[in-house]
Amino acid sequence: MTIGLLMWGLVLFFFSILAQSKWILWLKHRDFKLAQKSYGPMRDEQKGKTPSLGGAMFMVMALPSILIGWALGDGYIGFQIILWSLPLASGGIGLWDDILKYSKSSSEGLSSLQKLSAQVLISLIWSVVVQRYLGIAILPGVYISPTFSILLCSFFVVSMLNGVNVTDGLDGLAAGASSISLMFICTVISSGISGAVAGLAMTLGFLWYNSFPARIFMGDCGSHFLGGLLVSISVCGGGLLYVIPAGALFGVEILSVAIQIVAIRVFSKKVFKMSPVHHHFELSGWSEVQIVLRFWILHIAGIVVLFLSGIGLGLHF
Repeated sequence: MTIGLLMWGLVLFFFSILAQSKWILWLKHRDFKLAQKSYGPMRDEQKGKTPSLGGAMFMVMALPSILIGWALGDGYIGFQIILWSLPLASGGIGLWDDILKYSKSSSEGLSSLQKLSAQVLISLIWSVVVQRYLGIAILPGVYISPTFSILLCSFFVVSMLNGVNVTDGLDGLAAGASSISLMFICTVISSGISGAVAGLAMTLGFLWYNSFPARIFMGDCGSHFLGGLLVSISVCGGGLLYVIPAGALFGVEILSVAIQIVAIRVFSKKVFKMSPVHHHFELSGWSEVQIVLRFWILHIAGIVVLFLSGIGLGLHF
């Protein structure tokens, strides 16, 4: 990592803290907050007054990151546009959902089918573009059938968007876990590292205010942006499968939702008191801070175990 990249990361980190501070004031002045879901664990009344849409700042800061990444020599301008187009398009889906919720004063925006359709559409388009102009390597120098690569990449995009989205239920949980994932990705990718550094800087700047007690939530625009960013950096960094260790916690969270749905619909029983699984521990009496810190630790452990397991299986990470 060059001095220029480190300096860019530090500048963006402090700018992110400043921008989020101004953004919180602007949202509060206009009383811009999203309705909380009517189901779920009992929440502190203050959470219902906390502004959302912190993730919109990610999308704003992504635009100069395209030019900075190119200026720092991290690929040509087209490479940078491809890298950032997925998180921006994904964030756009989340922003659409957030705006619908705000306009309807409801916790329900897009229907599940509408959101999934949009996710599948942008994931397929982006995967085709990447395959056409960069090629999708599942690991450094390892390529498989283009059609299968596109389908596999699209699957990971949709899974990661929803994985980060369902993880974003406690103060700092998704932002902190995303920061950990980006730190890991910084150590393994061979290109696109400016994107990982920028993503880490803007996520840590957001976490400054999103840690307990949160002063702002990221909204669906933020969770979709981060999910898209984790996949795009992995793919543009030379290894689609980097997303598996990087997404350790997000995989567990989305898997817990799937298990709960199957258990209820097939066996008429619950496996968890509530899904995603962080709500199970919340209802079991763990404090919010305990859950977040322990899930961060488990996320780090999951990344290490999955990474070393891949090496043990002969995968050349």
